[in-house]
Amino acid sequence: MIKIKPEIEHNSNCPYCKSNLQPIKLNWHGMYTYIEFQCPHCNAKLLESLEISHVIDHPYQIDVSKGQIWGDKTAKDHAQHLLKALENPIPEKLNIDQEIFKSYKRVILLNCVDYLYGHCLLKLLNAQRHLDSHPSYGLVVIIPPFLRWMVPDGVAEIWTVPIPLKQGLGSYPSFSEFVSKELKRFDEVYVSKAHSHPSQFDVTRFTQVPKHRFDQDKEIQITYIWREDRLWFDNESGWTSFIFRVLKKLKIHKPIVMLQNWRVRQLLSQLRTSIPFSKFAVAGLGTQTKFPSWIEDFRVDKFDEKSERGLCKLYSESRLVIGRHGSNMLLPSGHAGMTLDLMPDGRWNNFAQDILYQETDPRIASLRYRYIPLHTNLNRIAFIASKMILRYSHLHAQMIADKPQKN
Repeated sequence: MIKIKPEIEHNSNCPYCKSNLQPIKLNWHGMYTYIEFQCPHCNAKLLESLEISHVIDHPYQIDVSKGQIWGDKTAKDHAQHLLKALENPIPEKLNIDQEIFKSYKRVILLNCVDYLYGHCLLKLLNAQRHLDSHPSYGLVVIIPPFLRWMVPDGVAEIWTVPIPLKQGLGSYPSFSEFVSKELKRFDEVYVSKAHSHPSQFDVTRFTQVPKHRFDQDKEIQITYIWREDRLWFDNESGWTSFIFRVLKKLKIHKPIVMLQNWRVRQLLSQLRTSIPFSKFAVAGLGTQTKFPSWIEDFRVDKFDEKSERGLCKLYSESRLVIGRHGSNMLLPSGHAGMTLDLMPDGRWNNFAQDILYQETDPRIASLRYRYIPLHTNLNRIAFIASKMILRYSHLHAQMIADKPQKN
């Protein structure tokens, strides 16, 4: 946590003359939170990132008047987004929904606003650590509307901010004004570091949906996680990505979606043969194509609270979920028994960032969460998936055989 009231605890030096800088003001850009400084020696006016979330390890300083940025490459990318947003502020007055459940004088602010769904969700998971480790402080969660349903019980306040993902990098002066005004109610304020990949959380506290139970295996559920914006071919970069974007813009990309449908059907058909006591489903975003009746279809054109709650229940009933790497795998992996993550070549630098590990034993985790290249042969994918299911109970029993048994 970083203390911001009654004083801002942040040490910094002027990039020009190296003098110590004293914070003047904290601004709430939306996704970014930054401090204003004026150097007491050379009078340079500077902005500096508060070291939270994705800039914890990539702090930056900006001289807005000169467009000068200091920081590493990642930091400069963030700083450029901020500069662009500050040059083009969004004047819209946000209708922020404020819920107060219990009054505190000492609070922690957890800001979950972002421009990517997965980032928002991962920030929210930090709430559990604060609720458990700092019970004497009230936790104030700043959340986009689509994640309001996942805010866990026990928070002091919820501020629902209607900033859409596509404008998550934007600068909303009305948001900064709202937060600054509300902070006057508190004597002591800290900002959560909102770690981008928190380690301490139980997903059921957020969704209120139980995780998979391996002792209920009368019929094995296997679910494919579907997306029509990121298809089952390596379209992260290069010509395939360009061609797909062009076809989608022209609204003639359905043949590629149909190819993905065929691959999913072929994969599940092979698993149907090797695991005859199983049932199958497809879930996710996009409904352009059809599936045979033996594959239950839970796809939607748009997510809402009702559909997401229902899908989390489906994930929890699934012994195995299979899908292309991305934020679409977060909630499925957090609830399902096992996960098979199909990795595009361009995403290996983001390995494991889309998986909500719910297993602490590293050996059993290796059984439950697997990663294979997206372009792996269909027969090989089906083989790996079937062995994950058919061999799990035996291997799990071997791995816990020497552990003390609970009475």
